[in-house]
Amino acid sequence: MRGLAYVAVLLGLAVGIAFGSPAGAQQRWAAIDPNGEASSPVVWAPSEREARQRAVDVCKRLSQSCANGPASTDDMGDVFAVMCCRAPRLGCAAAAAGGRQEALKSVQKMFADAGYSNCALRHYMSAGTGRKQ
Repeated sequence: MRGLAYVAVLLGLAVGIAFGSPAGAQQRWAAIDPNGEASSPVVWAPSEREARQRAVDVCKRLSQSCANGPASTDDMGDVFAVMCCRAPRLGCAAAAAGGRQEALKSVQKMFADAGYSNCALRHYMSAGTGRKQ
């Protein structure tokens, strides 16, 4: 019996190595297209393109102030930082990274590079669960 279990474990490892991921695991992408009300949810899909499109579609159903430039990640351990700025006009964006500080720095840099000011962090959201943190 122990020999059979050993063979099963080896077979599972071989399948995981052959396909580059654990057996049965599929790629999953998370995305969010922030809006001025900070009400956009995180959405998921099997491809980045589909996740980004779903994020835009969901945001448009909730708001007329969507960024139309969703942030995305394939790392479910990542965190999205959602920020909005008021000058030169209202603009919201999100960035994903492995931790809060990295995500915040990334979204701050996006706005600084675009010449925005009067910015405020709205919240952080988990890529894996979609929950605010």
